[in-house]
Amino acid sequence: NYVFEKKGDMHAIMITLNSFWTTLITQKLPYKPDDFTPIASLANDPFFLWVNEDSPWKNAGDFIKAAQEKEIVASGTGSKQEDEVLFLRIQEVAKTKPFKYVPQTGGGGVATALAGHQGGVEVTVNNPSEGRALFQASPRKLRPLCTFQAASPKDGPFKDLATCKSQGLAIDDYYIVRSVMGPPGLSAAQQKFWIDVFKGVYDSKEWQDFAATNALDLKFVAGDDFKKLVGEFTKLHTDIAQKNGWLK
Repeated sequence: NYVFEKKGDMHAIMITLNSFWTTLITQKLPYKPDDFTPIASLANDPFFLWVNEDSPWKNAGDFIKAAQEKEIVASGTGSKQEDEVLFLRIQEVAKTKPFKYVPQTGGGGVATALAGHQGGVEVTVNNPSEGRALFQASPRKLRPLCTFQAASPKDGPFKDLATCKSQGLAIDDYYIVRSVMGPPGLSAAQQKFWIDVFKGVYDSKEWQDFAATNALDLKFVAGDDFKKLVGEFTKLHTDIAQKNGWLK
């Protein structure tokens, strides 16, 4: 709301993720995703399928088989947000029973709930950065079964983690878009200023190192290409919201 009201003001921008779409689509708000000025996307942040270290499931196939036979307790950030979106897609693609979804206030809380079996949580789809500390803890608390990426991470702590698709869970096209949006009404020159700023961020060693450590898919998308991506994700989340009765 703050950024929307700063029409034409290049000094107001926002760092966004998929809740940019889910919130605007599922809530009765006076603006839409395409009302904002698209700046750039700096990376696709993948989802991993996580279990507790003591889970009997060793791969996505084990998880799917269990989820087809009984209700599994899953946890994620918020309700009607990207984590729940992905569990609904898993249910649809793998023909599982409906998950018992337990919302948390943030990704850290989701990972902690899984590590402590809080509320009986058995599985999450945390991003790599959210689960990494508990994965690298001694003793280890969490374990990723697979990544919802088209290819395994090439380096970092999750190097060579299997793709979920390779284990029979054919989803590799949904991820967190780590992007930047500006207020409505920015001029082409103002938009280009911010695109250039964030291209510098993207090219920095700090961003490249962060991406490697946290298994981000590095891809800089700006201008018309990013505008197209915004439209595609608007349609994707609108379709999911309609299918599940989330629209008000």
